[in-house]
Amino acid sequence: MNEARIIEGCRRKGLVLGLGLGLSLSLAAGCSDEGSGGESTSGPGIDLSAGSTRGSDGQGDDLDVLDGSESSEGLDATFRCNNVDFVFVVDNSPSMLDEQQFLVQGVPGFISAMQNAIPNLESFRVGVIDTDSYPGLGTLEAPLDGCDPEAVDDCEACDYTLGAFLTKPQSAIDPEITCDFSTGQSYMDGTSETFANEFGCAAVVGAVGNPIEQQAGALVAAVSSDLLEPGACNEGFVRDDALLVFLVISDEEDNHASPPEPGGSLGEPKEWYEAIVAAKGGHDANVVGLGLLGGSPKFDDCADLSQGVDGAEQSSRLVDFVERFPTHFVGSVCSDGYGGFFQEALDRVATGCANFIP
Repeated sequence: MNEARIIEGCRRKGLVLGLGLGLSLSLAAGCSDEGSGGESTSGPGIDLSAGSTRGSDGQGDDLDVLDGSESSEGLDATFRCNNVDFVFVVDNSPSMLDEQQFLVQGVPGFISAMQNAIPNLESFRVGVIDTDSYPGLGTLEAPLDGCDPEAVDDCEACDYTLGAFLTKPQSAIDPEITCDFSTGQSYMDGTSETFANEFGCAAVVGAVGNPIEQQAGALVAAVSSDLLEPGACNEGFVRDDALLVFLVISDEEDNHASPPEPGGSLGEPKEWYEAIVAAKGGHDANVVGLGLLGGSPKFDDCADLSQGVDGAEQSSRLVDFVERFPTHFVGSVCSDGYGGFFQEALDRVATGCANFIP
């Protein structure tokens, strides 16, 4: 790494930390871009050189990237969003327990830091989904205790709906126990005093889900009109005046060619991207895409998943999907803790808020 890059890396982190963040994260040491455990081919940071960027198909919204000369004083004047809707897509396949714990440890501090970094935020909604349409204990052929296999309708319908927000521990391991969100809704309030406990309840989704994940399909379903309409599982979650942020955390690829049925998500990365953008009125500037994935090419710290639960698959389709959004960041799901990732993610969310189209 040359001297100019080192200086730029220090300047970037100095600006981020200069926003007065109360991070309770284990932030990555050092000022360089190396060691962050992530990649971002086009995701703008809050202090990158002035200019514009577009979606990877060249047809996205024109984005203004904040000028590097901006100081932390008055930086909030550039922010155009007052609300954030954040969807966490958490892989609940058998190899994901450690990653779920890292997520639970890092997210509350990340949310707190975001509120400090973007002081005009008024509302912060958080929803958690897993990557299949089954409850935590298995498939429709082996439903939850207390549910009649011949009458699945006796179970709460949202327990069996792909993309429905999770309101019970370990993806409904016990239908009688709930996470008791303070909102009274299927999503959480990131500003609530009980948020850390609520997120810890919902985000540890367990590791007995379908091993053929539908990461993108679950996200597309979560923000679809079918699940957002009155009376539906995620009623009213996505707001026109809110920045939509999603984070997909998975150690496997979303591959619709993989057996057994139903396989992975229907469609291709471009179609997934278009569905998310449609949910935001056609503005990809109003979406921030984040991923903790195996990478494409695979991150150096990810062993082959077949060698144990600490590895990951190369995730070319998921990386393609996330990187279609003008503001994005992809980090390694194999990292030993996600503090460095969340520092980068905070930068991207601030940029997304600065580029928000009301």
